[in-house]
Amino acid sequence: MRRTGTLLLAAAPLALASVVVAAEPREGSLEVEVAELAPEISAVGLTPEEYFANQAAAFELTQSALPDLTLVEPVQIEVNDDDLLQLETIPAADEPTPLRIGLVKPVVPQAHVAGLDPDQGLKNRRGLAGGEIRVLDDGTYSWARTIASPGAGGIRVHLRGVDLPEGAQLYFFSEAGEIYGPYVGAGLNGNGEMWTDTLFADTGVLMIYAATKEDLSGSSFTITDIGHILPRFVTEVTQTASHETFPCPSAGNPSCVLDATCTNSGPAVPAKLGTAKMEWIAGQYIYTCTGGLIADNNPLQDNYFLTANHCLSTNTVAATVQFYWQFATSSCNGTCPHPLINNTGWTPKTSGSVVRKTNKKGDYTLLQLNGPPPAGSVFLGWTSANVGFGVPLYRISNPNFGPQVYSDGNTFNYGFTCIGWPLTQRIYSKGVNGATDGGSSGSPVLNGSSQIVGQLSGACGTNLNDNCDHNSNATVDGRFSYYYSAVQPFINP
Repeated sequence: MRRTGTLLLAAAPLALASVVVAAEPREGSLEVEVAELAPEISAVGLTPEEYFANQAAAFELTQSALPDLTLVEPVQIEVNDDDLLQLETIPAADEPTPLRIGLVKPVVPQAHVAGLDPDQGLKNRRGLAGGEIRVLDDGTYSWARTIASPGAGGIRVHLRGVDLPEGAQLYFFSEAGEIYGPYVGAGLNGNGEMWTDTLFADTGVLMIYAATKEDLSGSSFTITDIGHILPRFVTEVTQTASHETFPCPSAGNPSCVLDATCTNSGPAVPAKLGTAKMEWIAGQYIYTCTGGLIADNNPLQDNYFLTANHCLSTNTVAATVQFYWQFATSSCNGTCPHPLINNTGWTPKTSGSVVRKTNKKGDYTLLQLNGPPPAGSVFLGWTSANVGFGVPLYRISNPNFGPQVYSDGNTFNYGFTCIGWPLTQRIYSKGVNGATDGGSSGSPVLNGSSQIVGQLSGACGTNLNDNCDHNSNATVDGRFSYYYSAVQPFINP
């Protein structure tokens, strides 16, 4: 979320009676039928314990099969000062933009992995595709190559032409034990093009584990780009301990933000199990926002997720999204989360989604996840009822790519609206406790019954450089009642 200070001043305070909030096809009508749905608890998906047990088993497998990489030149990019300056230079825009947390650089020359030949490789290092091959005692095979972006807080790898035989599996892991995969077949999206999951290290290993020589030689892909997440967005850790406590990460949140772990009662509590930190690739940058699971009664589709249109709106981008579930501190104002704490992980992740409906009007995007969230996650309830003035609102979000924070406020007549953000499409509220910041965009906002009534667009006001100045600034959300009819065929057919 990039906050915009462009204001459209109203000649006089807008009165509630002058505002008509209707679903998109019915604008101008005061007769809007109210629909609502209760929250649901996910009974499918992996539990966090199962998720980390799978990671541990995969890491044990890769370590037992890992070739000797001491002679291998890594596939590497170098991020220089000009790259960082370009990353930090945000072009002026009337609309908010998601928070940039990293950049993407091409691998030059691209690294082609194909025709891996154990026999040639063992003789004279030909047929290794720049990596190393190992033949295991049980007759299986492995190939590996190091991937690096020195100084990064996290890295991702862009692969094209992914084609893995049935007996081949691809993994991406760090020395400390964080591991993702197996990636199989044509990759995560089934079309041969994918971004790996993010490793929170500046160096990782891509490894093929193959059942037969033919499976190894038949494996192919090209390493084309590496994503580099800035270290200031990642908690500093060793393998066994974190060095930071809330607020975190150290370069992030303003002083008035409140750790969500300290909020153990109230309407926002269900959102702790339904909100996810998001990270994705778009063009040459890596971005972050927040979003939340939304309940549905669709018998044919499920796993819907609501965020902001200004965060993402295309399937190309949605396919790259990483969802970090229950990304929160260990205790009230406690240890900052990181995947490597105690070498067992902290928060489950899932990858990939598709756009089901999106629009700048109302600033919403309805995603469908490629797979279920962790078991026990909460699909938040919602209501299509209009939200008037003087209504308390509650939120959980993940600003600055950090852990969950809590904020609340009350809807009110601000006297003016931001350009392009009319009251028919947006909800204006004045903050009371806590605050949002860059990366909070898309987070669901809830009424006193823990029902979704909108999602965060940004802020409007006269002192936008101070997130804690609730007197001068308003928080602005897309209005669910405005666009309900557009998403209704998916969540309430």
